[in-house]
Amino acid sequence: ISLIQRKIWEECKRIIRARYGNTCYTCGKSGLEGSNWHTGHLLAKASLGAFLKYDLRLLRPQCYHDNINLGGNGAIFIENLRAIEGNEYVDKILADRNVTVKAIDFYTELLEKYKSM
Repeated sequence: ISLIQRKIWEECKRIIRARYGNTCYTCGKSGLEGSNWHTGHLLAKASLGAFLKYDLRLLRPQCYHDNINLGGNGAIFIENLRAIEGNEYVDKILADRNVTVKAIDFYTELLEKYKSM
């Protein structure tokens, strides 16, 4: 399962970078590259179940400082997400924290879906 998780994460980073570019979602720093160009989660990855851990709805580009030093800068992250995507969008993500899936089956399907994006 850890191998498929690594593959999914690589696809997530590829998709998020293509979709949102190299500007930090929380502080606005532009020109992110290399080890300063992270893909951050709205909610801490460790607190997420299989259903949300690699969900593109809660991933955005972040600088190292915001993602690592500020722990994702969650207050600004959620504020920006609500302003840009709307309250219903964020509320749906939060409600989906209760969804449970069988990880290996879900991850296998998710990897195939992301590869085709």
